[in-house]
Amino acid sequence: MAPDPDDTPPARNGAGLAALLLGIFAVAFAFIPFASEIFTAPAGLAAVIAGFIGWDRVDRGIATNRTDALIGGVLGVVALMMTLLVYAATSGAA
Repeated sequence: MAPDPDDTPPARNGAGLAALLLGIFAVAFAFIPFASEIFTAPAGLAAVIAGFIGWDRVDRGIATNRTDALIGGVLGVVALMMTLLVYAATSGAA
C-alpha cells in the first residue's frame, strides 16, 4: 500500500527563518560602535551557523526555504565584516 501524500511531515524551515531574522538584526546593529561588539558579533555568527543548518536541511529535502537560509547566512557574514570595520575604526589602535 502506497503512503498517503497527506502524511508527509511539514517542512522544517525554522533554521532558515532564524538565519534570516538574525542576519537582519545583526546588520541593523552593525554600525552602532559598542552595540556592534555586544549584539552584532554573536547574532552574525548565529546567522551564519543557522544558514548552514538551513541550507543542509534544504539539500536533504526536509526544508523548503533555500533563499531565506542563503540570505540570512550572507547577511551574517556581512554583519561580521562590518563589525570588524567598526571596531577597527573606533578602537583607536594605529
